[in-house]
Amino acid sequence: MDFKPSFRVEVDGEDITGLLTDRLVSLQLSDAAGVQSDRVSITLSDSSLFARLEEPPTGAEVKVWLGYGLRQKYMGLFIADRVEIGGPPDQMTITAVASVHGETTSGKTALTEQRSRSWPADTGLGAMVQKIAGEHGMRAAVSGSLADIKLPHIDQVDESDIHLLSRVARDLDAIAKPGDGQLILAKRGESLTVSGQPMPSIPVALDDVSSWRSSRSLREPDGQVIAVWHDLDAGEAVECFAGSGKPVKRLKERYPSREAAQRAADAEYRRAARAGRSLQLQMPGNPDLVAEGRVVLSGFRSYIDGAWLVTRVDHSLDSGGYRCSVVCEPPE
Repeated sequence: MDFKPSFRVEVDGEDITGLLTDRLVSLQLSDAAGVQSDRVSITLSDSSLFARLEEPPTGAEVKVWLGYGLRQKYMGLFIADRVEIGGPPDQMTITAVASVHGETTSGKTALTEQRSRSWPADTGLGAMVQKIAGEHGMRAAVSGSLADIKLPHIDQVDESDIHLLSRVARDLDAIAKPGDGQLILAKRGESLTVSGQPMPSIPVALDDVSSWRSSRSLREPDGQVIAVWHDLDAGEAVECFAGSGKPVKRLKERYPSREAAQRAADAEYRRAARAGRSLQLQMPGNPDLVAEGRVVLSGFRSYIDGAWLVTRVDHSLDSGGYRCSVVCEPPE
């Protein structure tokens, strides 16, 4: 087996790996859960030893693979967003992001433009994502556990589509983001691919990492979360609860139904329960490490060993080799 790190890059469907190989200074790829946009930065030598590099066209679609030898894994589609040139030594850095700004070469459009419209009560969440994705030239990818949820009436007033989806997703403890040319809405912690298949759980022993760090907050987490909805028939505000005891956190938003209020309270309670613990790993590169996947630790500490949910992975390929920096939180 060839253990030499390798990569592949396509721009608008053209494989340009051969043009980049001798010029590559570094390739940095970040994969994060939540609304933070995934990105890739490719730094190339632009010295006089080679013909000068040309800037990628506006909206170019960049696909990236990482791995070892001939075994490479597809890491996603990114939209060229920024070019920096400088020296000495003369170098060009191309940054591409998963989110769309402007229009891409294949017709995808930005999710960030503000708009106003209303979504009628009982609109299915899957139907909402399908409509928005179609309007922006994307495919929709919605978790099966979320697709059939019926939404209350929602007014979208001077609000971007991605902000609207992020607002809806937060009350479901879900994640809304663009990725690989798709508009993704996934249940946080389900660790499923957009096709519904389980993501890999990567075993990690103590000897597999170059360094690690675990932290736990000693502050008391929220004991109870309260969300309020307005009962039109009774003409009064009604409280929904998640958890028990003190301290108590009250959500500021007033919800239109009992179901919506209870979902929001449950989601906030789960977020608070896991917020106090985190884990960071520095380790050799592994393209199977992805945000929302899991790592299973062994040999660290009894209270650290076990499954952790990956929230961010930074892949780095340069003259020093292929490495990963991994950030995790408890799965529940």
